[in-house]
Amino acid sequence: MNTLLNKIVYDQQEPALTRALNPKSYEVDLLPYYLPANKGDTTLIFEGRFESGNLRRAIQILEFEYQIILNADWNTTSHTQWFYFSVANTKKDTEYKFMIINLMKPDSLYNSGMKPIFYSERQAKEKSNL
Repeated sequence: MNTLLNKIVYDQQEPALTRALNPKSYEVDLLPYYLPANKGDTTLIFEGRFESGNLRRAIQILEFEYQIILNADWNTTSHTQWFYFSVANTKKDTEYKFMIINLMKPDSLYNSGMKPIFYSERQAKEKSNL
């Protein structure tokens, strides 16, 4: 699927459509900004409303491609050099592309090959059961 979507799937400052729903009926305290429409919905679920989370907005561009906008680092003037958010509803053997469009730093260790850190709750549980 290469259809241009331009769908906002997370926005820290705009109210979500899920706001009108009762989180307790989903057995959670806080509903995500976006809820999948059905089991076939491949849209990722982003979250940044936790301590140190700095996700401002996520926009689904194509089925597996997203633009990410970060909140500016504290005590700076629009400077961003790190990111911290969660993603759910991922599918095995699927490659996703995240374009952080406001990572504002003239140079970075990412330019020298540094890779982002990923944590998977499922993998951690599987390793602890070995």
